[in-house]
Amino acid sequence: MCVLSEEEYSKVHNLNSAKQMWDTLAFTYEGSQEVKGNKLSLLARKYELFEMEENELVQTMFGRFQTIVNELAFLGRTYDNFDHIDKLLPSVPRKWRPQVTTLRASKDLDKLSLEELIGLLKVHELELQQDDAGKR
Repeated sequence: MCVLSEEEYSKVHNLNSAKQMWDTLAFTYEGSQEVKGNKLSLLARKYELFEMEENELVQTMFGRFQTIVNELAFLGRTYDNFDHIDKLLPSVPRKWRPQVTTLRASKDLDKLSLEELIGLLKVHELELQQDDAGKR
């Protein structure tokens, strides 16, 4: 009880057992099975429809992606590394397509880590920025 915030304490202070307190707090923060199922469906859809925005930085895009992946994992849905790579590569803007084709041809995507992919995309992002600066 000592570690609870005042708001949390007010929700459970009149309950008789630690189990009742735990269940009340779990329901408050996690929701019912129906709520969890709905959250899972929404997040799975966000994952499937994930796209990098046209002028978005790789780091920002990856942060958004990781947030979705982490929330899915919290709800029990996990994907493997290849799924993530297979999801991210086609999600980049059209001007990145030649780089994606090169990556698919030159790398064994089954062995490529997500961190390596993000690193390669960051390098390509820098090259695109330099090209844009050179055209001005």
